[in-house]
Amino acid sequence: MNIDPLKALEDKTERLKRELKSLETRLDNTQSEAAQTHLTHTNQLKDNTRKLTKTNDRVTELAESVHRLERLLVALNRKVRASETQKADFDNWPEIDQPDLAKILKGQEAYARRTFTPQEAKDTRKAIAEYDKQAAQAIDAAEALTHLPPAAEALWRKHYKQWRAITQLNRPDPPDDDTHAKDTVAKSAGNEAIKHTRYRIRTRIEDAVARDLLFPAWFENMLGPAAPPGKADDWLYTATDVVLYRLLHGVTSPADALGPAPLEEGHRKTLHDRLTSECADYRRP
Repeated sequence: MNIDPLKALEDKTERLKRELKSLETRLDNTQSEAAQTHLTHTNQLKDNTRKLTKTNDRVTELAESVHRLERLLVALNRKVRASETQKADFDNWPEIDQPDLAKILKGQEAYARRTFTPQEAKDTRKAIAEYDKQAAQAIDAAEALTHLPPAAEALWRKHYKQWRAITQLNRPDPPDDDTHAKDTVAKSAGNEAIKHTRYRIRTRIEDAVARDLLFPAWFENMLGPAAPPGKADDWLYTATDVVLYRLLHGVTSPADALGPAPLEEGHRKTLHDRLTSECADYRRP
C-alpha cells in the first residue's frame, strides 16, 4: 500500500487545525458564559446591597419610632401617675443646713490642694536655704562687677556667670504648716458633714422608693424610673450623690439634674463626669 507521507502530514495538520478551532470556540463560549455569570452575580450583589441598605434604613427608622414611643409612654405614665400618686420632693431640704454644705465644699477644696509630707517639707526648706545662699553669692558677684579693672576679663566672666545662674532659678514655695493644719481640720469637718448629709438624702430617697412616689422629672431623666435589677444599692448611692451635687452647686433645673458640665478641672468636674457615666449605665435597657 503506497502512502504519501506528505499527504498524511497535511491531513494530520488539518485535523489539528480543526481541533484547535473547536477548542478556541469552546474557550470563547466558556469566557462568554463566565463573563455573563460574573455580570449576573455583580448585579445580584448590587441588588442585595440596595435591599440591605433599605432594610438598615428601615430598621433605623423603626428603632427611632420605638424610642419616640418609649418617650411618649414615659410621659403618659408620668401624667397618669401625677394625677394619682404623691410626688417625691428632692429639691427642698430644710433639715440640711447651709453651714454643713459649706463644710463639705471646704473639705473638697482641702483635698484638692497639694500638701507637703514631712520629708517633702524638709527637702523644700533645704532647697530654699540653698537658693538663698546662691542668691547672696550672686548679689556679691554682681556688686563685684562694678569694681573689677578693665583687664580682668576672666574674673568678670566668672562673676557674671555666677549672677546669671541665679536668675535662671525660681525660689521654691515654702511649706505652710498653718495651711496644712487648717486643711486637716477642714477635711475632718467635711467628712463628718458629708456623712450626715448623705444619710439624710438617702433616707428620703429610700422612703420615696418604698412609698412608690413620683420622682421629679430631672431625677427620672438622669437615673431612670427605677433601680435596675440587681443594682439597687449602687443606684441609691449614685442617686444620693446626684441630689448632693445639686445642693452643693446650686443646680435648680427642673429637667437637667446636674446642669452644664464644668469647664475647669477639679473635684466638681470629676464628680460630674462620674455621675453622668454611672447614670447612663442605669438608663441603658
